[in-house]
Amino acid sequence: MVFNSTTGKLDMSNARVITSEFNLVANKLSRTSEKTYYAQKAEFTTCKDCTESWLIFGDEIFIEIDQYIQIKHALTKIKGVSVLYFPYIAIPIKSKRESGLLFPTISSRLDEGISYGQPIFWAMNEDKDMTFTPTIMATRGVGLDYEFRQAFTDQSYLNLTTKLMDDLIYQPGKTSTDQSGTNYFRHFSDLETHAQWSNDSLTHLSYVGMKDLDMARDFNNYADNHIGESDIGFSFFTESRTESLNFGIESFYRRNQLVVDPESFDKSYVQTLPSVYLSSSPTSLVQSDMLFLKNISVGFDSDISVFKQQNEDEAINLRNATRVNAKPYIDWHLFNLGPLTAKTTYVYDLQYYKFQDPDQEDFRKNAGIITTEFSFSLDKIFGLAFKQKVAVSKLKKSVVKEKVITEKNQDHLVGSLPTFEKSLTEESILFVKNSYRHSQEFKFMHHLIAHSDEIGNAKFRSQIDESGGWFDYQDAIREEEFSKGSNSTRQDIPLKNTLELQWNNSLIRKSPKAFSPYVDKKYLRDNFNYTRIGYFNLSQGFTLDNDQDSGVDRLTRLFTAAGYTTGRWNFSYSDYYFHESSDHIFNTNAEKKFDSFSLIGNYNLNSIGDETLKTLRFGAQFRPIDAIGFSFLKEDDLDARENIRSIYQLDLMPNNNCWILNFAYRETVVDSRYSVNWVFNFGNDEFKNYRTNFFNFNRLNL
Repeated sequence: MVFNSTTGKLDMSNARVITSEFNLVANKLSRTSEKTYYAQKAEFTTCKDCTESWLIFGDEIFIEIDQYIQIKHALTKIKGVSVLYFPYIAIPIKSKRESGLLFPTISSRLDEGISYGQPIFWAMNEDKDMTFTPTIMATRGVGLDYEFRQAFTDQSYLNLTTKLMDDLIYQPGKTSTDQSGTNYFRHFSDLETHAQWSNDSLTHLSYVGMKDLDMARDFNNYADNHIGESDIGFSFFTESRTESLNFGIESFYRRNQLVVDPESFDKSYVQTLPSVYLSSSPTSLVQSDMLFLKNISVGFDSDISVFKQQNEDEAINLRNATRVNAKPYIDWHLFNLGPLTAKTTYVYDLQYYKFQDPDQEDFRKNAGIITTEFSFSLDKIFGLAFKQKVAVSKLKKSVVKEKVITEKNQDHLVGSLPTFEKSLTEESILFVKNSYRHSQEFKFMHHLIAHSDEIGNAKFRSQIDESGGWFDYQDAIREEEFSKGSNSTRQDIPLKNTLELQWNNSLIRKSPKAFSPYVDKKYLRDNFNYTRIGYFNLSQGFTLDNDQDSGVDRLTRLFTAAGYTTGRWNFSYSDYYFHESSDHIFNTNAEKKFDSFSLIGNYNLNSIGDETLKTLRFGAQFRPIDAIGFSFLKEDDLDARENIRSIYQLDLMPNNNCWILNFAYRETVVDSRYSVNWVFNFGNDEFKNYRTNFFNFNRLNL
C-alpha cells in the first residue's frame, strides 16, 4: 500500500474493501479521490460471506461511493461457476437512479421451456424513466415488456405498462402447448394517470386491455397485478369540490371477461357513458339550544347517467336510457340530553328514465323515506395512558428489598465482591402505560316509506321487478329492494315500516406517543395514538306491517359482526341471517402468528338462491430456521368439491444474505404450473422486504 499525503492518492495491491453494502477484492485498487476508486481484475459481491455464493468479476471496476459501480467485461459467477457475461454493467449503490442493464429474469414452464428476459432501464431524468425487457420464451416465441413512469408532482403521475408477444403456440380458445405453425400477435396494456390539480380538484383515468382474454390465463403472473375485476377497459372520473358543492363526471367503457369466445367483445354489456353527479353539503336552516330545534339542515344528492348497449336489440330488456337520480333531504336534529340523542331524516328519492327508442314511454318512480333515530351511548375508561421515567435508585428503595451481606453469612473461598452504594451513572427505566375505553351505543331506528309511486313505461316497470333488469341498485322499487338483487341490497333493512335495534361496541386502546416540546403545536391532546382492537355489533329489524303475522314472521334479517386484533391475533366475522328462509351470508377470517409458524383461514357461506356457495381458504407458513421457509395456501369450493387454487412454496434464504431461491407449484381451475425464482441481492428494497416479511399474510393471498 502506497499513500501520497500531498495528493491524497492511495494505491493498493491485493486489496479487500468490506462495507455494510458490498465487498470488493482486487489485484490493484486505487483511491483517486475522497469518494472514487478504480480497481483492476476485481470481484464484487453484496454477500456477507465474501465471494463464496455469487460475485461479479470485472477487468475494470469504477466505484463512486454513494453513487454506483461500473464494471467492464463483467462475468457473473455462482459458486465459482461462470453463468452470464456482460460487456458492461452498472450497479447502483446510491439512492439516485441510473440507466443500465438490470438483472435478467429467468423462468421455466412445463412443456414450454425456459424463458429469458433482459430488462434495460433508462433513467430519463429525475421525474420519468423507461424499462424495456426483450424476452425469449423458448417454444412460445419472442416478446417485449415495456414500462414508462412519470411523476408530474408528488400527487400526479402517469404509469404505462405493456406486454407484447409474437406467440407461436396460442390458438384462440385452446390450451395446447404445441406450436401452431402460425404467428399470433398478442398484447396487454395497463395505463393509469392521476392529476391532483389542487386540494379540491382531481382527475383520474385508467385503461386495462388485451387482445384476447386468454392472456389472463397464459401470463397470470403478469396479468394478476393489473386485473382486479370481472371486466376490463376504460374508466375516467374528475371531481371538484367547494365548501358547499361537490361536482364530478365519471365514465366507463368496459369489456366483459365472462364470455366463451376470448376474442369477442360482449355487445350486450351495458356501458355508462357518462354519469354526471352533483351533491351539496348540509346547509343549516336552524341552529339553536331549544328543545326539538337543535339543528335543521337541508341538502341533496343527484346524478344523470347515460346507459348504452351496443347490441340494440331490446326485445327483452330496455338497455339504452338516460336516468335522472335526485335525492333532496332534510335532517332534523331534535335534541341532545346527555348521552341521549334524537334526530329524524326525510329523503325524497326520485328516478326518471328517458329511453333512446322514441316509441318507448318515459318512466318515473319516487318514494318518500323517513328515518327516525334515538340513540344512547355509554363509555367506560380503564386506566391512564402515560410514559414515565423512574430512576433505578428510587425503584430499588420502593420495590426491591436489598439483601444485606455480613461477614457471618458470607461463604467464599477467596474473597467477596463489594456492594455498590451508587452507580456511576443515574440509570432509569421507562414505564409505558396504556388506557382502554369501552364504548357502547344503543340505537332505536324506525324506517318508513311514507309514500311511493311508479308512473309510465309498463315494460320497464316489469323489467325492474328482478335484479337482472336493473342498471344498478338505484332502479329497485324501494319497498322490494331488500328481497332482490345482490348481497348488498339483501343486507339492508326493509324500509316500508320497520323498527331496527342496533347495539354497537368498540374497545379502543389509547397509547402515549413520544412527546417533543420543540415541535410546534404538539399539545398533550395530540400526544396519543388510538387503535380499535375489538368490536361487536348487532342489528335486528322488526316489521310493523299489518299484513304480517306476529312473532318470528315479523323479524327481518339479523346482522352480527365481531373482531379482535392484537400483535399476533386477528379474528373477524360477519353474519346476515334471514329468519324467513333461514339463509345466511356468512364470512369469517382468522390469522395467528407464532415465533416460527403462522396460520390463516377464511370461510364464506352464501345460502341465498338455488345454489349454496361455500368456500374455504386456509394456509400456513413455517420457518424452522432463518434459511428455510415453507408456505402453502389452498382454497376449495366445498359444495362443488373442487379445488379453486392451491399454492405450495419453498424458500431457501441463506444467512449470507446473497440470494433467495423460491420453488413454487400453483394449481387452479384453469391450469397447473411449476416455477423457480432466483432473487439476488443488489441492495434493493424488494429483496429486503421479501426476506424480512416472510410471515406477511399478503404473501399467502397472492
